[in-house]
Amino acid sequence: MSDGKDKIYRRSTQLGDTPIKKKDEKARKRNNILNFRATPTEKSLIERRIELSGLDRASFFIQSCMYQKILVRGNIKSFDKIKKRMDELEEKLLVPTDISDLPAEERETIRMILEILDKLYGRKNRLPESEE
Repeated sequence: MSDGKDKIYRRSTQLGDTPIKKKDEKARKRNNILNFRATPTEKSLIERRIELSGLDRASFFIQSCMYQKILVRGNIKSFDKIKKRMDELEEKLLVPTDISDLPAEERETIRMILEILDKLYGRKNRLPESEE
């Protein structure tokens, strides 16, 4: 009795003879995956916002994470992280240089830290423009 392989055509990938070709992750522009959990209500609201934005899912999430303002509540953990990053950047910040000479990641880190500190301290303690 035959095992059936001679009666039914099967592609070589279905037979298990050849490995399935994977995408070349090194050549991909975006080869990192980010995941998070949401409640069914949150998921529904997020999907509605994606639909109304006209963006694809990836672009929506990237723009939301990178460019939307977020509320930061200062606590010891966030201040420790800021202090650690500032210590790492200290050498580069002490050398007189144009900020555009710094790598993009470091410029973004400085911008985020300054934005957080401005939200926490800047508004209350800022002098009127005529006194600055």
